[in-house]
Amino acid sequence: MKPRNWLLLCYALLVAGLPLAGLGYALLGSVGLAGPLATGFTGRHWQALGADAGLLKSALFSFWIASVSLTLAVALALALVLGAQGTLRRRPFPTLLYVPLLMPSLVMGFYLFQLLSRAGWLSRLSFGLGLTHSVEGFPELVQDAAGVGIIGAHVLLLFPFLTLLFQAIYQESRLADYRQLAQTLGATPGQFRWRVAVPVLLRRAAPTLLLSGIATLGAYDIPLLLGRPYPQMLSVYIATRLQRFDLRELPAAYLAGFLVAVGLLGLILVLTRLTRRHAL
Repeated sequence: MKPRNWLLLCYALLVAGLPLAGLGYALLGSVGLAGPLATGFTGRHWQALGADAGLLKSALFSFWIASVSLTLAVALALALVLGAQGTLRRRPFPTLLYVPLLMPSLVMGFYLFQLLSRAGWLSRLSFGLGLTHSVEGFPELVQDAAGVGIIGAHVLLLFPFLTLLFQAIYQESRLADYRQLAQTLGATPGQFRWRVAVPVLLRRAAPTLLLSGIATLGAYDIPLLLGRPYPQMLSVYIATRLQRFDLRELPAAYLAGFLVAVGLLGLILVLTRLTRRHAL
């Protein structure tokens, strides 16, 4: 076999073979045919998970975090690209956009925890200025029910990357020339932004936006640090059940991981087809 074929085979095993083997093991473990507690085929773990609302609430909470984070990041990036072209071309602002991209997600989460928690810098500053009179007077911005801290961390990580992406598409698609042409034909700046620029940018960036949303949906470090014990995002929910000392929890954790993985793969497949169908 040629070296190139060996390389392709190894790549296929890494990206498809091992994940599929893991999914198969998780499925067998969820029905009692694999794992340390394999005693024979059983469907009680599926029934127990169906009666437990924890997985559904974690899924809804994860979709909330991912959709809001991606929407805010896209809105900020579009506002900068369509409304601040001069600033984006003037140093040092383009360089500053790379700074958040150099931070690991855990570092960003720790930074926001120190900044936004009730014992953090902003809380102490507001107390020193007399804006709040106790720790409880500062709003709950991390480890809160709405996931404000988690959303803020993901937005800070996403919007600089999306700004750079939209700026590259803006220049490659020569939207500045189209803007001048649209103005010559009598279109207002608002009409150009919403009817020409925004559709072009979103359609060209659709695959990357899809992957960004899936990555946010499956994030672990930031929700672990800035989230509550309940509800949890999907990755934290599954990891928590896998790491419990009670081995009887393992089949349910295998089942939850299998369902989440299959669901995300199906979501990626459907959204990828939609983005290809509507791509320019």
